[in-house]
Amino acid sequence: MHIQHEYGLYSVDADWSAGLFRPLFRWRIEENFPIVVTFHSVYSELGKERKTFLDIIQRVINAGIVHEYHQWLALHVNLGRIIDNFYIIPHGAKENVSFSREDAKRALGLEGKKIIGMIGWFTPTKGFHRVINMWDSISKKTGSDTYLILAGEAREDEEVQKEYKRKLLSLVEKCKNKDKIKVIIKNFSPEEYEKVVASFDVAVLPYTFISQSGTLAHSFSLGVPAVASSLEGLKAEIEASGGGILVPPDDNEELRKAIVTLIKDDTLREKLSQKALRYVKEKIGWSIVAKKHIKLYEKLIREKKSLKDLKKEATL
Repeated sequence: MHIQHEYGLYSVDADWSAGLFRPLFRWRIEENFPIVVTFHSVYSELGKERKTFLDIIQRVINAGIVHEYHQWLALHVNLGRIIDNFYIIPHGAKENVSFSREDAKRALGLEGKKIIGMIGWFTPTKGFHRVINMWDSISKKTGSDTYLILAGEAREDEEVQKEYKRKLLSLVEKCKNKDKIKVIIKNFSPEEYEKVVASFDVAVLPYTFISQSGTLAHSFSLGVPAVASSLEGLKAEIEASGGGILVPPDDNEELRKAIVTLIKDDTLREKLSQKALRYVKEKIGWSIVAKKHIKLYEKLIREKKSLKDLKKEATL
């Protein structure tokens, strides 16, 4: 069994996903099949709750997967011991996606426009407010044919996200050039998400806190270069691919300059776009990632032990 873990998916009454312990333990011992969990939120510094959760679950499951080397290393450092059942497999992205950027723009009513895009759950640490705050300055330098797309939604049970959504919409209303901002409030299906990202000429990830990003991988699969904060997983992926520009996470001026530079320079955008597509094809395409998963599954099946096997080993 393979589970994709994110705290927001499994936490109940702020229990930090502790409810997973019982079924995972039972499945592993009673059902006798390997348990694999991919962890999407592993940071360089783990708080007490995350550290306790990972310390316990690492002992229960057969194998854990993280997407980045820095996440794998952080587990050893934070738990204070050697972890021998965690593996690094990239997030993955679609290869050879057939799309038309102009068709995607036409579907949004923005045919012939240049689009700077931000998309995802409305979480404060994604820093979307930073770009909206500087939008009038960006719009002045990039001209009337450049638009900003803010796309996403707040999770229904996340009050922090709902408050941030209200803040973002309020900031949009305060912009002098708000007519050049298209807001799309929606919990997208995978197909809808892909169509919106395909319309972007530049994806902006002005995050202030992150471990890895599916948005970046999906942007690369559609040949969209990125301007991103130089944080952990974002930095590693941009440097490995050459598909974007990194800026200090707390430097709004550098962020503004990078966005303006990339949206105005067609040649640079195309160069970074091709690097992003090549990175997907050669390093993180789903066919590559699938083979890595299958290799791990086969290893675990070969090595699996029943309760009877464990009892035999424990009897001296």
